[in-house]
Parts: sequence; C-alpha cells; structure tokens
Amino acid sequence: MSSGWEESSLMSENMSGMKRPRDSSEPAAQNGLAHQFSLPKTSSEMAAIEKFLQFQDAVPCKIRAKRGCATHPRSIAERVRRTRISERIRKLQELVPNMDKQTNTADMLDLAVDYIKELQEQVKVRKSSSQLP
Repeated sequence: MSSGWEESSLMSENMSGMKRPRDSSEPAAQNGLAHQFSLPKTSSEMAAIEKFLQFQDAVPCKIRAKRGCATHPRSIAERVRRTRISERIRKLQELVPNMDKQTNTADMLDLAVDYIKELQEQVKVRKSSSQLP
C-alpha cells in the first residue's frame, strides 16, 4: 500500500500528462486560461480526474489552530481543569490571612490547613469556655 504522498505525486504525474498539444488554429487567448479549465476529452483523462478527486475527498482537511489555542478535547479538558484549580486557589488566598500571591500552591495548601486547624482549636476553646458556669 502506498502512502498519501506517493499517491499525490502519482496523481500529479497523471494530471500533467493530460495537457493537449496546442492547435495552431486556436486563437492565442483561448490557449491560456481557457485551456486550463477545459473538460477532459478522453476516458483516461476522466478516470485520472475522478481518481484525483476521490483522493482529495479521502484526505482530511486539517485546519491548524492558532498558537496556544489547543483544539484536542483532552487539551481543552486539561485547560478547564487548570483554570478551575487556579480559581479555587485564588479564593483560598482571599480567605486565608497572610497568604501572598507569590506563595506556591503546596505552601498555600499548608497555610490553609494550619489556618483551619487554628480555627478548629478556637472553636473548641470557645465551646469549653461557654460551658463553664
């Protein structure tokens, strides 16, 4: 089985052989563009054109995305996941005091855990002090 590039080169060779010799009786204007767009005359020319058109239909037309704009579903899902994590980290930064924006994610989580433990301890202390007569 031949690859797509080999088939493409074979097609172009077949198409190049389809040129008709110029007839001296034709006016010069008709020999130019009109000749390029003329219909094939023989069945072999017709078969070559049909094969070429089938080849074009078989090759998927891939449109390249702009740089930084991935289009693959996994890439999109990963970008959405990262965005959600970033938003949650920003919310955590707002809730936990003394947390800088330059703090890395692991340190932010450590600070958040420590802060929650402090809050839990304060709740215990207040509950125990309110229960005393």
